[in-house]
Amino acid sequence: MSNEAQTYAATLAVGDITAKFVLCRLADRADERFSCFPSVPLLAAEAEKSERVIQRALAKLREMKLVSDKERTRPDGSTASSRYFLHGPWDDYGRTGVPFATITTPKQKRAEQWAEPPCEGSFRKGTAAAEALSGKAPAPAPPAPDATPDPAPERAQAADAPTPDRAREQEGSSGVGRPVSKPPGNASPAKKQKAQTGRRMTREQAAAVAAVEAAWPAELAELLPKYRPDVIRDAVLDAVAYGRTADQLVERVRRRWSTHGYSDALSHEGKGIGSPVGVAVALVRPPADCPDPMCEDGTLLHLNSACVKCEQRRLDRRADRRQGQVPGPRADRRPRGWTCENPDCRKPGRGEAPGDGLCSACRQELQASAARLSDQLAADETERQRAADAASWGLVLEDAYGEHQEREDEIHAAAEREHQLEAEAAESRRIQAELLREHPELAQYAQA
Repeated sequence: MSNEAQTYAATLAVGDITAKFVLCRLADRADERFSCFPSVPLLAAEAEKSERVIQRALAKLREMKLVSDKERTRPDGSTASSRYFLHGPWDDYGRTGVPFATITTPKQKRAEQWAEPPCEGSFRKGTAAAEALSGKAPAPAPPAPDATPDPAPERAQAADAPTPDRAREQEGSSGVGRPVSKPPGNASPAKKQKAQTGRRMTREQAAAVAAVEAAWPAELAELLPKYRPDVIRDAVLDAVAYGRTADQLVERVRRRWSTHGYSDALSHEGKGIGSPVGVAVALVRPPADCPDPMCEDGTLLHLNSACVKCEQRRLDRRADRRQGQVPGPRADRRPRGWTCENPDCRKPGRGEAPGDGLCSACRQELQASAARLSDQLAADETERQRAADAASWGLVLEDAYGEHQEREDEIHAAAEREHQLEAEAAESRRIQAELLREHPELAQYAQA
């Protein structure tokens, strides 16, 4: 069974339900060469159709260049079921290089439908922008009850009222039907942050966000939601505001992915990741422990040396732990980390050491080497079996040729004996005729 052939056959546009069913059944039985040899009666029984309908479906698949077949015969000369070969990306579409027609899924239809941006209409009737574009003066807002109208705000409102030219400039510059509102001065920090993320990003900020999105590890990118939460973008913008470039953020993501143990957590024997969004934020957010803005996870960027403040803070925490902990036997203490046992790697890891003592990269390389060795051994065994079969067939052919030669010799000897008897009989008749010619008196005895 070939999962690749099954998945690809389901996406092809055949135009005939019976031919599509036969193609899927052939893909289900396909081997490593994308071939199979089911009989026509078997396909007819599975499709609940007649054999003639199945033969027409196979002819349609051959006509569409989706399938090629070979006839097979047994040693006794009888005909066996044909072998069918499926074409697709694995053989460059039957060596034609032209992809086959595929179906359009509802998801693809929606993507094509939503690919074009929505069209914007005119301003709603009665709004300030609509009245400004139409040339009418906007109606003043009604005064608050029990309040004396102040002429100063009315004059300021009239001065700030959008004229037709100002409304057109505002609509053309923003590209949106309504202006972007600014957060009030007395808004809370959370509201200010929300209003700030709602603004359009600069070119440098957009480039940094795009670079970080492209730098996510493949394992993490599969776990993140398709529509990224704003908290990830906010973390990237905070890092940019902290003075980091896009390249520095990409390097930060790659470094923290390995040093913080996230790659080992997603390995075969890892414990997994509970919150992919939280991990993404932790990979890009600025360090909150060190007050030095040039510190990058314990290293000063402008000096390329260790941060003295981080080292001092680490020593202080270690001293605090020593003062607060109860002394005990050192053997009972849990190790804080481990090192890969591969002499060529020696990569440090966090948490509990795995059973084999290897990091995820070395473990994958070891598994790949074992798989290659297994494939090589299987290929050697297949070659040895083929050579043994060839040798056994040679012996069988040699015996058959020997028996054939013996039969030929026996037939030749029998023919020679028969020829010799015929020659002796002819010689006897010649001598008898010569005697009768020389001695006619003996004829009566010869007839007797």
